[in-house]
Amino acid sequence: MPTKQKVTLEDIARKAGVSIAAVSQVLSGKGRISQATKERILQVVEDLSYRPDKEAQSLARRSKEEVEPARRPNRKSMKQASFLEYVTNHELSLALQIELQQRDEEGYDVSALRQEQNLPDMPRSQLNRLFRRLLDAPLRTGYPFEEPDRLEAIRAARPEAWPDAPLVITPAELYDRIYGGWLARVAGCVLGKPIEAGWPKNKVIRYLKLARAYPLEDYIPRIVPLPAEFDLNPEPDGTFLGEIHGAPNDDDTDYTFLALHLLESYGPGFTTSHVATEWLTHLTYFRIYTAERAAYRNLICNIHPEEAADYLNPVREFIGGRIRADLYGFAAPGRPGLAAALAYKDVSLSHTKNGIYGAMFWAAMISWAFISQDIEEITRAGLAQIPAHCRLAKAVRHTLSVCKDVDDWEVAYDRLLLDYGGYHPAHTINNTLWCLLALIYGKGDFTRSLAIAAYCGMDTDCNCASVGSVLGVILGANAIPSQWTAPLEDTLYTAVSQFREQRISDLARRTALIAERILTQSTDPLN
Repeated sequence: MPTKQKVTLEDIARKAGVSIAAVSQVLSGKGRISQATKERILQVVEDLSYRPDKEAQSLARRSKEEVEPARRPNRKSMKQASFLEYVTNHELSLALQIELQQRDEEGYDVSALRQEQNLPDMPRSQLNRLFRRLLDAPLRTGYPFEEPDRLEAIRAARPEAWPDAPLVITPAELYDRIYGGWLARVAGCVLGKPIEAGWPKNKVIRYLKLARAYPLEDYIPRIVPLPAEFDLNPEPDGTFLGEIHGAPNDDDTDYTFLALHLLESYGPGFTTSHVATEWLTHLTYFRIYTAERAAYRNLICNIHPEEAADYLNPVREFIGGRIRADLYGFAAPGRPGLAAALAYKDVSLSHTKNGIYGAMFWAAMISWAFISQDIEEITRAGLAQIPAHCRLAKAVRHTLSVCKDVDDWEVAYDRLLLDYGGYHPAHTINNTLWCLLALIYGKGDFTRSLAIAAYCGMDTDCNCASVGSVLGVILGANAIPSQWTAPLEDTLYTAVSQFREQRISDLARRTALIAERILTQSTDPLN
């Protein structure tokens, strides 16, 4: 059988009627080529079934790893479009539907593209062209938000400086506070997991009333037989009241453990490439979700870690970044800027904009929970680490204002839902607001705070775990009610390769050792 001759850039240039340089610029995303010419060149690329030279790409990426790469601020690059060769029609059509919403939320004018219908039935060439048009959508005039992705730009856009605070604490007290954070995070994750199905508040409360567990004072009971209206988490075993013997594995706690292992392996100076190495070494593809799965796929396709968040990842502002941030708050007590920077290096592997800010915000809050018990002060410490004019910051400030005016958390929830109910049930912004409601209206009561986080619904295991981390650090392990800690049996199971079963108390001790080292350093450990 004759071997098919390899298509070259010269072949593409000849058929498109352009120079080889123009073809190279379009495929690399560089240079200034008119939109019409780009479209013509890329159509020829499709027609000829051109595939880039993998060896040349590999050489290019090795040279990039020698110099710290700078992510392009503009993800409209045609280089992203060339990545479409790696995905199926079904995956691309689903991604397009979500990307339309995501680009709209980011301030791009996608009104004309919303007229496109029957995405699943479109031929491949039409899907590709629509995706490229979506990437090239212009920013709407008057869009009021400033949302950079690079750490230096994020820091420059912060509202004001928030200085570190000296923490005078004995090793035993530090351990108790960190152990409290670990225990409460794990307990919150187990509490919220059975109903992690994107339910709204009313549906959660309806389930709990049917289970005779409202108001919620313990883990969620199982209803047998389960009414058809309730679509529980497909993997709820070991998380219902009376069935808990140690904490079952969950991505929310897998990442907390992995962050600890990352700091133990590389120290606070770890890089985003180190995070990628940890994932590829210790996580399996089907045990991670949404933006993390997209980034993992991109890494497998040899996309550089500094760019892995940018490729065919319409869920890049989902909640996954925030669930990976807590350990950095535990490890940097009273140093919210450092906690946020550590979270940034981790989360930027898979998230952008508010997906990053949610992680930085929450890591800083946990860091400041070692210093203050005042939830508004802790919240403002978090706000000080993210851009003043981003969507998350605006939503948080609005939430603080609503909570000052309203005594009832349900009324506050309903008001906020009017403004933020359009976000996906797994988005960072709306779920972070439900966490704040739980902390504010819980008024330091551990059980009530976790209950409100669960009542708010949506991404319940993530939210209950995040609320638990803040309260656990404030209260310490000894002050957490035993109905939440005893069923855990000091055991955390993980899906992390080589680390299937862990003692929670041991994880806290290991975290405390890192925190002690950071506390004794007078200089920034990132430098």
